[in-house]
Amino acid sequence: MFPRSSTELHALDEISGLDLSALTIFTRYRGHPQLSHSDHQSLFRHELVSAVEIGGVCTTLSNEHGVIAACAIKPLGWDSQHFGLPMARLSLAASPACPPTALGGFLRDTFHVAKQKIPSLHVSCEVDIDDYPCLNALIDLGAEILDVKREYRWTSLKGIKPPKFLTRVRDYRPEDKPAVMQLLDKVHFESRFSRDPQLDQQKAADLYRLWLGKLLDAPESDRIALVMERDGRVQACGAIEKQDLGCAGVAIQLMNNGIYLSSPAATGSYYPIIYTLAERSLIHFSSVQTCVSLNNHAASRVLEKMGVGAESSRYALRLYH
Repeated sequence: MFPRSSTELHALDEISGLDLSALTIFTRYRGHPQLSHSDHQSLFRHELVSAVEIGGVCTTLSNEHGVIAACAIKPLGWDSQHFGLPMARLSLAASPACPPTALGGFLRDTFHVAKQKIPSLHVSCEVDIDDYPCLNALIDLGAEILDVKREYRWTSLKGIKPPKFLTRVRDYRPEDKPAVMQLLDKVHFESRFSRDPQLDQQKAADLYRLWLGKLLDAPESDRIALVMERDGRVQACGAIEKQDLGCAGVAIQLMNNGIYLSSPAATGSYYPIIYTLAERSLIHFSSVQTCVSLNNHAASRVLEKMGVGAESSRYALRLYH
């Protein structure tokens, strides 16, 4: 049955009452052993709710059996201020019962509603590599693929060979910050930000400096930061932060969102850094995961060498409307 209509949802209680069970929902925690199908629904529903809470839009598409697609466009206040243009994030999920033409029309309707609030928008979106219907609908709408990101996860280091040079890895100390930040001057992170012609490239580079600085300055209870020394000089750094999914109604905490950087001379530093970050994380949490761009060849090679299976891969896309 062809869908009847799309509906804009403003009231938060309407979103909380939506039946999302027919949707194929791929979150970045796909494959997590502690998350159920209903947990992934809760994570996606939280994205819909948070979009409306700060002035975004949420729409659904239904047929006679119920919701077959849901979408939200969430304004990104910090990003908009940093880059100097209106920016937002799109969340999207669809049912196998949703026809491609209907999904495309649904997205156009959603953007039409969003543009009534904000005339032009720079919209980012991440789509699971297996979510072909949503990926094709976004590309047909004009989205461009700017990066491919891969999530790796550990629940144990059993069977993973400890790397060499572990004795050179130690905890980050505040007095290390100038040396660590200097490493950024020699690193270029290729990502969706660096490939986006709509974004100022100096501001894109500054983004990583701000992110790393915030991680390093965070309380030790909220992050793990390590450095690797050679001849008394900091050659590499890695940091990862605690993530609590309780805000979405999912009782899981884990370590996530890592960043790794090294000097050009620090060959072989990623393995001991990443191994030790995972080892420390698993002392406190049942799982740890990290996301790397496939363009980060050094980190990707280490993760593959460690035998860490890729839990999910996602396309990072950008639309400008």
